[in-house]
Amino acid sequence: MFHYRLRHRARTGTLFANYNLWLLTFVVVTLIVLWFMPIWTQSIITRLGATRVSEPEVKFIFFVLFFLGGLATTAKSEAVLPAYLVGLVVAGVFLRDKTLVHRVRSIAFAMFTPFYFIKAGLYVSLAALWPALTIVGSLLLLKMLTKIVGVWPLARLHCMHRREATYTTLLMATGLTFGTISALFGFQNRIIDQRQYTILVTVVILSAFVPTLFAQKFFQPTKDAMHAWGRRYRQRLGVLSVEDSEEVNRHVGNDYSGLR
Repeated sequence: MFHYRLRHRARTGTLFANYNLWLLTFVVVTLIVLWFMPIWTQSIITRLGATRVSEPEVKFIFFVLFFLGGLATTAKSEAVLPAYLVGLVVAGVFLRDKTLVHRVRSIAFAMFTPFYFIKAGLYVSLAALWPALTIVGSLLLLKMLTKIVGVWPLARLHCMHRREATYTTLLMATGLTFGTISALFGFQNRIIDQRQYTILVTVVILSAFVPTLFAQKFFQPTKDAMHAWGRRYRQRLGVLSVEDSEEVNRHVGNDYSGLR
């Protein structure tokens, strides 16, 4: 699902980009940084240590993000696009270092995310919203239907029962980050006007709130159900986790003891 959203975000940036020398520079520099980013990050953690009070690995990651974001802005592209790409390539490093994940996440949610959504909300016009409630409802319904058509069959195809598939579909119906970024980009570049921006942002916010509320209230699966789905999916792929191997060995041991 993440790769689908990333491809959508890349297509959006490509569609509205200004093709010039700055854009070429941005693309070349980004590709180079993405290629070496996992090595650089892991090297800083290994050599400088991930427990220092100065936290050099966190500063390095944000330095790269600000540098690529500034370069993207200069190239008239989207500053948020490098953040997703950098997050994708350093996912392996984050997987091995949970402390780094918590540090970066805490800074991002505390310092950057609130200001971004405040800025996006300041452009919303309540006067333009009330006459367009029918359009908002229609777009929200259309968004929900397209998500159901695109996600629910795939969830069932990946061995999920109806309850788990419905829960996953409703959670995937949200598009808060990508939707607000795309709408804000269009408004700031005069592709859409304030009325259209207000309608789009309202639909995006409702698509994040309403499906999540229904999912948590009526379709939230139990922890055991999700573990059971994980086992079914791994069995279908022919891959056993450590827990699966221990369970198989335990059953084999019990059967052998019974035969004795």
